[in-house]
Amino acid sequence: MKNNITSIITCLLFTIFYSCNLPCDKKLHLGEIVQIPIQFIGFTEFEINYTKVYKVDKSGTNTIDTFLLNQIIWTHMSNANKKIITDKVPSNIAKDYGDYESYLNNCDLILDWQTGRDTLANCEILKSRKKVTGCHKGDPNVLIDKLSFVHKGKTIAKDSIIQIIK
Repeated sequence: MKNNITSIITCLLFTIFYSCNLPCDKKLHLGEIVQIPIQFIGFTEFEINYTKVYKVDKSGTNTIDTFLLNQIIWTHMSNANKKIITDKVPSNIAKDYGDYESYLNNCDLILDWQTGRDTLANCEILKSRKKVTGCHKGDPNVLIDKLSFVHKGKTIAKDSIIQIIK
């Protein structure tokens, strides 16, 4: 009995010591990413991907960037008609944004397809850095503090899904 207890204690001490001294795995933890879920109704995949987007910067410059929707969306795994807009900077835009800036902050996004148009107005996306300790304290660890925009007269907040109907 005494040998069993000694073995168990030794095993526990070894496990605790080993787990506390594991090296960092060096994986980059980026934290949250901007996700604006949209369900497209009556659209083909081609129409969604090749919808033209006008991003109107409202910070005083009134700059208008133009690109295709497929540069800032990905398909939701469980539903091909549900897309997620991100704040990834399109490849044809030269300005680089840091980890805590959003390409879509303070803008209107106008989605323009062959037979219609829809707008995500007054986009507000604010990010900050999550405080962490340990291995990943130097990684960006992004937090989305605020994500909102106006769609069809309603203010839409983070984690809400909108529908765009053809």
